[in-house]
Amino acid sequence: MNIKSLLIGSAALSAVATGAQAADAIVVPEPEPMEYVRVCDVYGAGFFYIPGTETCLKIGGYVRYQIGFSDGDFTEQDGWDKLTRATVTLDARSETEYGTLGGFIELRFQAEGTDPVIIEGINEGDALSQGLSSSVSRVQQAIISLGGLSLGVADSLYDAGLSAEFDRGGADRANFIRYTFEGGAGFSAAVALEEVDDAYDWTPNVVGKFGITQGWGGLNVWGAYDATAEEFALKAIGKFNLTQALWLEAIGTYESGINYYSVDVLDGLNFDLDSDVPRIGAEWSAGGLIGYQFNPRLKASLGAQYFSNIGHGELTAEEVNAINVGATIDYAIVENFNAKLAINYTKFDGTVDVLGGDVVTDGDQWHGFLRLQRDF
Repeated sequence: MNIKSLLIGSAALSAVATGAQAADAIVVPEPEPMEYVRVCDVYGAGFFYIPGTETCLKIGGYVRYQIGFSDGDFTEQDGWDKLTRATVTLDARSETEYGTLGGFIELRFQAEGTDPVIIEGINEGDALSQGLSSSVSRVQQAIISLGGLSLGVADSLYDAGLSAEFDRGGADRANFIRYTFEGGAGFSAAVALEEVDDAYDWTPNVVGKFGITQGWGGLNVWGAYDATAEEFALKAIGKFNLTQALWLEAIGTYESGINYYSVDVLDGLNFDLDSDVPRIGAEWSAGGLIGYQFNPRLKASLGAQYFSNIGHGELTAEEVNAINVGATIDYAIVENFNAKLAINYTKFDGTVDVLGGDVVTDGDQWHGFLRLQRDF
């Protein structure tokens, strides 16, 4: 009797439930189409496909905090200074029948302190801080590339030096059209038309480079012609791997006269110059360094560069020579967070009197920085 009643009750409940579902049916909506970000490993780590396209994009950059110092015979501004910089990079690439189509952007933002002032009768004559100035806020690089052809604004093809902080290699940023050829066995060559003048003429500067990279190291040679100054510059840089941890580097430069590709000897020094002073330059220079990789996190280098006939006898009271000596220590605190300590010394031989700057006879200066940088 109990089993019969249970069966009848179950059937009744099933009928009621079926009727309720028929009266009020539940509608499950169709899922909306979604496209997840896909990893693009064709161009290395960090790239992903822009949704809906076959273009790969990588977002990067760094944040830097730097404490600098200078002390010597140059200006009253010797002392400590601080610098904070942020950069953001966008690297877009896709494949075409003519090769890789690329677009690269680097945005730079930088803040550093302004010089304090002293006003008599205020604050008992002590210096008054003027606050921070945003000294740099610009498009550092903007490059379109297709295969070996590239154009835009970036560091000059000539802009290269040793892996140190004491050396000077010449040149800076430029608008350019460039073609780069990558050959076999580590050989490469490039030629560029560069423009750094504003509303002057239609004649571009011409820069060429060729180099080779092998297991023993590498050698690169540059030549540049400044069409405005009608002067040229030459440079060679070599790297030689003595062991897996020990290496040597060497640099040599020559310039026919002061031009945009001159080694700017006073760059990085706390020297009081008129804002209209061009690159100082040196007739020739030679230098080198020795470096050692102690472990995956720590490496250090020590080197020097000598500069002959600074200013080519045109910007100085007499022939002036100089030597820069420097040591650099790099330490990876953790992955993508690095510290760099640079200590440099500059010694001048002769009287430096550059277009109204301080007159210094056999002057010298200590300068350097401690830099902390987070890359991403």
